[in-house]
Amino acid sequence: MNEQEQRNNVKILFDTEITNCMELSRRTGVSKSTVYRTVYKLRNAESVDRKIGSGKQRQIKANNARSLVNLAINNPRLSVRKLTSKFYKRWGLSFSHEAVRIEMKRRGFTCKVARKIPMLTQTHKAYRVDWAKSNRCRDWEKVIFSDEMSIWLAGGRVCVWCKGDSKPVKPSTKHFPKLHVWGAFSARGTFHIKVFRENLTGRLYCDILHECLVEQASVLHPDGWVFQEDNDPKHTCKLAKGYMEEKGIHRMDWLACRRI
Repeated sequence: MNEQEQRNNVKILFDTEITNCMELSRRTGVSKSTVYRTVYKLRNAESVDRKIGSGKQRQIKANNARSLVNLAINNPRLSVRKLTSKFYKRWGLSFSHEAVRIEMKRRGFTCKVARKIPMLTQTHKAYRVDWAKSNRCRDWEKVIFSDEMSIWLAGGRVCVWCKGDSKPVKPSTKHFPKLHVWGAFSARGTFHIKVFRENLTGRLYCDILHECLVEQASVLHPDGWVFQEDNDPKHTCKLAKGYMEEKGIHRMDWLACRRI
């Protein structure tokens, strides 16, 4: 229910001689502040309709709004600040960031984080269809999925208050510290997470499998299991393959993330 409908409901009850604002709020379910404003309008202007031209005037006119929309369509990765700045450089018109944000929302645009997807050719798609067909009857409950990721401990944009023409500085390092995390799970449970700081190598990867995977996998999957991992060079090196053959780990074939 929008605000206009709420005001109309209050007006109907107000016309039936109920003038107590608390009672109007209870019967209509409208907030007391809205009831107070509506009753005030009814007593003074005898109408709840919004007057034409009331409220704050729009900064961006219709023709400028169309130019702004075209600029955003041609440059979809521009933030509101950069969009405002580029609009000023091109047409010499200055608007506030909030006005640009409101106008884009009024035109039906929202700012979203773009999903990263592989740019696949028809050949790549055919490979994936064949892989899906070959694994259609696989018992996925026996598959253990694994992956690793890096977490950066510093970096990013920092805003600093400054006065005049002074240029603030922020101490930084050439390489920000980070943590690496390895984890695995299956339909029967999760495995121990391994957190480490050094770069992943074939030897370290074998140590992680020995510490966090092999023993626990035999407990969760006494009837056998299949190991899934991506095609990272550390996963496919001779050292890692030799360790898996020694431990009897059956590695699942995994498609490469082919990109154009």
